[in-house]
Amino acid sequence: MKLKDIVQPKPNEQILLMVRESRFSQIGTFLLFALWFLIPFFFLYPLFRMGTMGVILFCVLVFSGLFFCWRAFRTWSHTIFVITDHRIIDIDQRGIFDRVVTESSFDHIDEVSYRMHGVWAAIFRYGTVYVKRSGSAADLKFEYIRHPARVQDLINDLRKAVHE
Repeated sequence: MKLKDIVQPKPNEQILLMVRESRFSQIGTFLLFALWFLIPFFFLYPLFRMGTMGVILFCVLVFSGLFFCWRAFRTWSHTIFVITDHRIIDIDQRGIFDRVVTESSFDHIDEVSYRMHGVWAAIFRYGTVYVKRSGSAADLKFEYIRHPARVQDLINDLRKAVHE
C-alpha cells in the first residue's frame, strides 16, 4: 500500500508523523500462524504414508498457515495513524477488502489522552491513544502505539497552534 493512494495531501499540508501498531502486540498472532504452518512438517512422514489424502491435508495446512500469516501481516502493515499539520487520519485495515479511513481536523478535537495498561505495555512502551471529537462524530482510538505520550503531546501542540 502506498500512503499516497489513500491519503491525499491538501495543498501546503505536510505529514508530521506516521504510526503503526507495535510489532510486539502481534507476536501471539504470528506465533499461532507460524505453528499452524510448521506442525504439518512434524507429521510429514505419517501424512505422506496416508497417500493422496495425507498429501492433500499437508498442502491445505501449509498453504492455509501461509495465507493466514500473510493476512495478519497485511492487516497490521496497512493499519496506520497519520498526523499532518492540518488533520489526523486513522486508516484501519480490518480485512483483505475492508478498510475504514477516518479523518478529523484539529479544531474538532476536544481531548486527547493515552493509557498504558499491563506489564507488556510497560516493558515495550506501547499504549492506546484516545481522541475525543466534538459533536456526534465517533471518537478515535489508536491501540498498541509505541510511545503514546509523544503522540498525545504532538496532537495537543497542534491543537493549541490551531486555536491560537
